[in-house]
Amino acid sequence: MNKRIIILVAVLLLGGGIVLLTGQLAQSGQSETMISEKEARSTFFQGTVLAGTTAPYLDFANQDYLDAVQSGKLILLNFYANWCPICRAEAPEVMAGFTALTSDQIIGFRVNFNDSETDQVEKELAKRFKVPYQHTKVVLKNGIVVYRATEAWDKEKTITTLTSKL
Repeated sequence: MNKRIIILVAVLLLGGGIVLLTGQLAQSGQSETMISEKEARSTFFQGTVLAGTTAPYLDFANQDYLDAVQSGKLILLNFYANWCPICRAEAPEVMAGFTALTSDQIIGFRVNFNDSETDQVEKELAKRFKVPYQHTKVVLKNGIVVYRATEAWDKEKTITTLTSKL
């Protein structure tokens, strides 16, 4: 019986030491298991974070979109087709814009449109917002369309358009 108590005490002491050591390493920034802010944010979202830390730009995931609508944030729906040269050319520009945004009241989604990755929810979203073709952008505030564009955006157009709609 004493042997079991000694083993139990040893396990508890060893476990406590590991917890203390792990906490000290994490506080000092030396832990190899620490994750970056971007990685932490991406685990919060169901869709992949494509750009931005303060204002994230995500691959569309329905639950993320529903959460964004409920939050009251300004939402960009950027309808994208992987075969579209305009979409591919503007993608790094839009991502650069989201990386530069400083408001946490903006969230963007790259929504697949008539390409090999488009799912049924994305098709219904395009239909709901009457999206005629790829590279259409729809900006929502409180779930209501406040801006629509079909032209290609660069970094500055992304920043100025979205911040002006806040």
